[in-house]
Amino acid sequence: MKPLSLAAIGALAFGIVLAPAVAGAAPTGPGASGWHLGYYTPSGRALSMAQTAPAAGGDATFAFTNQPDAALLIATQGSSTLLGNDLGATISATFTVSGATGSFMAYPDQCYPGGAAPNVRLFFETSNAGGFANTHYWWADDASYTLANGRATLTATISPSSAWSDLNGQSSASNASTFAGAASDVTAIGLSFGGYCHYESGVGTSDGSGTFTLSSYTVTAP
Repeated sequence: MKPLSLAAIGALAFGIVLAPAVAGAAPTGPGASGWHLGYYTPSGRALSMAQTAPAAGGDATFAFTNQPDAALLIATQGSSTLLGNDLGATISATFTVSGATGSFMAYPDQCYPGGAAPNVRLFFETSNAGGFANTHYWWADDASYTLANGRATLTATISPSSAWSDLNGQSSASNASTFAGAASDVTAIGLSFGGYCHYESGVGTSDGSGTFTLSSYTVTAP
């Protein structure tokens, strides 16, 4: 069975309602990075958004906490060059994880602990303006990195023939038309953090140490 993203069954179990990525986004201004961190609040694990700090020589940076709450690092309306019609484009993200002295942990689900380790992967979504749909949210199945100190680059093509999963764990190959529709009108793009079954369940470190720094994120037209 294909691993689920933040599947409907998991969302119900956690009481999670995934809001549009722009909800709660802080205004840009001096020192703003243009990137937002989506994190789960302790009360009800609601997804909240906050502006991230710019990284020296890079795009954005944030510190992990001792709770598995970091779920998304995304660019929305402030990064128009990354958004819009991205169908067929190639995404490339380069980042560094540093200073982690404790172990990485993901919010527990039926696959973790006991499944794959906490990870980060490529992600994009389209607008819910016309009504919510699972196929408005897409995660790269293969473009992922197991969280540990180090530097990595993730690359994927935004194509139905590539390995992507929607909110309900359905593949892009079996939903080619809806995938293409979402990819043709990308309203938020970036990285998600989670465990094996839930690609956006949230991660942290056991002692609250560690920093994630996004050096670059590019979307290259076909």
